Amino acid sequence: MTKVIEWLDQHRGAIQGFTAILTVLIALGALIGVKLQIDATARIQQEQSARDIYREYLNLSISRPEYAAPNYCAIQSSPQEPAYEAYVDYLLYTAEQAMAADPAWRPVFEKSLTSHRAYLCAVDDWSGYDGDVQAMVGRFRAASCQTVTPCP
Repeated sequence: MTKVIEWLDQHRGAIQGFTAILTVLIALGALIGVKLQIDATARIQQEQSARDIYREYLNLSISRPEYAAPNYCAIQSSPQEPAYEAYVDYLLYTAEQAMAADPAWRPVFEKSLTSHRAYLCAVDDWSGYDGDVQAMVGRFRAASCQTVTPCP
């Protein structure tokens, strides 16, 4: 027992240095763990928020079927036009939020654009949306707008 105490006494400085390094490594590990947990929580929240906003978009589509499958030429220049434009804005906002949470949502929204082809082809400025939505609308317009007949 005495020899152990002597050895500890002789190597006190090295032991203190080792424990200080060990403490720093444990603290760094804890910080990394906290960061990973915060990131995971934020990702889960973003995914849940995307599902919630998509659910709300579906409810809006059910309650306003005339906007979900519109006759844009009949709506254009009518009192319904601002509400329809807001509906499409909400669709694109929903797409923005959902695709930010998970890019796998993109095909869902690409399909949704088809019902709004006349409107999407009539409007040129989509700069209010993030790059993913702008690219999606740009691809849609490039593939679909050549065959759209403008409203009279």
